[in-house]
Order: sequence, then structure tokens, then C-alpha cells
Amino acid sequence: MIKLKTAKAKFTIFLFILPALLLYTIFQLIPIIGGIYFSFVEWDGLAGTKLTFVGFENYVSAFHNKQFILSLSNMARMVVFSVLFHTPIALLLAVAVNAKLKGYRLFKTIFFVPTVFPMTAIGLMWYFVFMPTGALNTLLKNIGLKQFAIPWLVNKATAMNTIVGVNVWAGIGYYMVIILAGLTVIPKDLYEAASIDGANPVQMFFNVTIPMLKPTLIMCIVMDIIGSVKVFDLVYAMTSGGPNGLTNLPTTLMISEAFKYSHYGVGSAIGIIIMLICLVGTVGSNKLLNKGRRAE
Repeated sequence: MIKLKTAKAKFTIFLFILPALLLYTIFQLIPIIGGIYFSFVEWDGLAGTKLTFVGFENYVSAFHNKQFILSLSNMARMVVFSVLFHTPIALLLAVAVNAKLKGYRLFKTIFFVPTVFPMTAIGLMWYFVFMPTGALNTLLKNIGLKQFAIPWLVNKATAMNTIVGVNVWAGIGYYMVIILAGLTVIPKDLYEAASIDGANPVQMFFNVTIPMLKPTLIMCIVMDIIGSVKVFDLVYAMTSGGPNGLTNLPTTLMISEAFKYSHYGVGSAIGIIIMLICLVGTVGSNKLLNKGRRAE
């Protein structure tokens, strides 16, 4: 009787997760398997055309492509600057909002608004700001700073940095809300005990707030790294990877290779490389999280 109930319970659990499992299989596992298969063949992406098995040639071709190496460099820049600015700024904003000063609800809303809009919409908005005849250059000319009006998204020195800056601006509110949630569960007794010991607000921040938020901060950094590797829509909306591939990321180059240049095998290989980078980042970050928990 006990075994029958256990089997029935297991079957009920299986039925419960079956819809999600089917969706995951159809929209995740099958595309991944398909991507791995196509990364080992030469194909122009057109139905009915011949597929030729080429082994690792597509991967070798990707790493011999200067555009791909540049895209990896751009991706590294995106990751580094996102990690350097997202979490620290979001932490300071979360602490300020958590202090519940006058008007804190308004400021919390303002900081969070960019995360509500799709990245494509944000990219288009900033494209109209930074385009040669856009809002920023028009403003600079009108206030007598014409010498600073440059083609921000075309100039080699500013194009990628401009996109990185927009990505930083767009993500701060998201991480602020996560950190703010972490701040609300820190026991007030810790701050009271620190105050009795004579600690000032700065000392409380570094000796109470930061240590208690350590798991949350590590999680934010992990999510930031993985999210920055997968950025696509923002770059595609602002520059489509141009000019001349200057602002390409692996994600945008993948689309170009597969659908613009009909190198579907190379595009698939780049997609698998992106997946492997995310996988390594996820495994490494999980080890970092577990190490942090054990240290506590």
C-alpha cells in the first residue's frame, strides 16, 4: 500500500511538471541539439540545399575571423564595465532608497523605469539621442559646444563605449531592486548593536550591510556577467553591429553570419561558443556562491 501511494505521488509530480518539461524540450533542448548539429556542417540556411559535414571547420573559421575576435573583445569590455558599475551604483542607490528619505518612492520608480521597457525600445531611444543629428549633438550645438558634437555611434573611439554606457544605465535599476530586497531582510538588531558600540553610518555600511548582502551581491555579479554575454537587442537596435562590424558582439555577429552572409554553420558555431561561455560562467559563479556560503 505504501509503495502504491509512493508510485502514485511520483506519477502526480511527473504530470505536474510535464507541461513545463515539454516546453523546455521544444524551445530549449531541441534548438540546442539542432545548433550543435548545424555547427558541424556547411549550409547556406536555405531549405532543400545540400548540407556538407565539415567537422570543427566552422569553429576554426570563427576563431580565424577578425570580426569574431573583435566581438569577443567587445563582449569582454561589456562584461567588465557592467560588473564595475552596475552592482556598486545599484548598491548605493538601494541604500539611499532604503533610508526612506522624503520622496524615496518617486526616486525608486525613476531608477526602476528603464528596466520596464524592452531593450529594443531603449536602444532605439538612445539611437535617436546619439545619432549625428540627434538630440545630444543638437543640444551641444545650441549651447555653444559644437566642437564636442561628434558621430557617437560611428566614431571608432566612442561607438562601443557609448553602447556600454547605455547598457550600464539600463541595468542599474534592476540590480537596485534586487539589492533593496536584500536590505529589507537584514535584522535591525545588528544596526542597533553597532550603534551602541559607537559605529557611525559609514562603519555600519562596511561592517554590517556589505557582509550581510554578500550572497545577494555575488548573485547580482553572476547575473550581470551572464546577461552581458548575451546582450543582443540593445546593440542591434543602436548600430546593428556597425559601422563595419566595429560594435559587433558574438550575438550580433552570429545573426549576421547565419542570415546576412548565409554562413549558417559558422553562425551556429558562434552560438554554441556563446552557450559554452555562459555555461563556464554559470558553473564558475555557482562555485563562487557555494564558497561564499561555506565561508559564512
